[in-house]
Amino acid sequence: MTRHRVSFVVHDLAANPIVRAAALATAVAREHDVEVVGFLHSGPDVYEPYRNLFQYKTLRVTLDTVPVLRAIPALAALVTGDVVYACKPLVTSFGPALYAARHLARRRLLLDIEDDEWVTQSRGWPEFLWRDGVKGWRHATAWKFTRALHAAVRCADEVTVSTRTLQRRYGGILVRHGPAAAGYDPDRSDMADRAVCRRQWDLPERVPLALFAGLPQPHKGWSTLLDALAHPEAAAWHLVLAGPPDHPDFLAAAHALGARCHIVGSQPHARMPGLLAAVDAVPVPQLDVPFSRSQLPAKALEAMAMARPVIATRVGDLPEILGDGKRGWLIPPGDAGALAAAFDDIARRPEEAKIRGCAARQWYLAEASQTAIQSRVLALIEGLARPVASIIAAV
Repeated sequence: MTRHRVSFVVHDLAANPIVRAAALATAVAREHDVEVVGFLHSGPDVYEPYRNLFQYKTLRVTLDTVPVLRAIPALAALVTGDVVYACKPLVTSFGPALYAARHLARRRLLLDIEDDEWVTQSRGWPEFLWRDGVKGWRHATAWKFTRALHAAVRCADEVTVSTRTLQRRYGGILVRHGPAAAGYDPDRSDMADRAVCRRQWDLPERVPLALFAGLPQPHKGWSTLLDALAHPEAAAWHLVLAGPPDHPDFLAAAHALGARCHIVGSQPHARMPGLLAAVDAVPVPQLDVPFSRSQLPAKALEAMAMARPVIATRVGDLPEILGDGKRGWLIPPGDAGALAAAFDDIARRPEEAKIRGCAARQWYLAEASQTAIQSRVLALIEGLARPVASIIAAV
């Protein structure tokens, strides 16, 4: 296999878009040289849990449309790969990738799509027309700009997608994005004793723990989770929150749950396996909204890699991933009572939880591990990354 240099161009490296990009880049880095390039929009540095994974090339710029458009050539100039891999079809990532691959030099261009960027977050047509149609010119990721950029998707040599919903729209190759198996291994000797794992975060040793990691965005069913923990069936469960310790929703949860809530702060990616080994379940109560239907929650796959029981809603690809309940628990979206009952079932039947967790890990190894990602993406890169001269001759 010829060794190439692959440049991943990522939207807002200061936030969580790096999660899927990191999974792809880690897999590619086994056979090729990798660089990660992107704007910093929402903060001054790379997203904390992934800060030390790669050598990053970044430019700090606001998300305002004019500064982004002016900065695209400068960011594109940082791209040195002979293969350019844009992560998300946005002006802030696909824009610089297109400029680098079609204007600055003739390079092969890949596009990865993990979210439904067509979906507006507006509630109803009146708000959509006003907020996204009449207003919304300021941000470079406004719906109108993203939708207009869709025509350029055909410029990509190949497309990869994370879910079947996105595959139906864009075609391309389905690539699930699980974490690196070397770290996410429940058989690691340092994770054999759950009590020891819990003491690392000062967590109680004799109560069932549910983990919520990341930001409590509305589509993730945050309110459903809190309502479920208020049900009698889930009264014994404690909630572990891994994310910004000063987030208002986390502080509200701590106030509502009292001693049953444990905020451990944002965790580096390398420490997440240990935290997962310490807990008893990972709820993923996605709501049934257009954005969620096309999304593949990375936290569900991280839990499956660690053989932790996942409780998820019947939204998008989650039923398929969880084997219609054979590899986890499935509940209706927005049903706090069903979520509480699932918590109760896991606590009452630890052997069944172990069986389903082990089945989830086997699925992860076959479909979403780094090895699985490699088998799909490396062959794609090798097939595309031909010498520039042959590319030009073929055009």
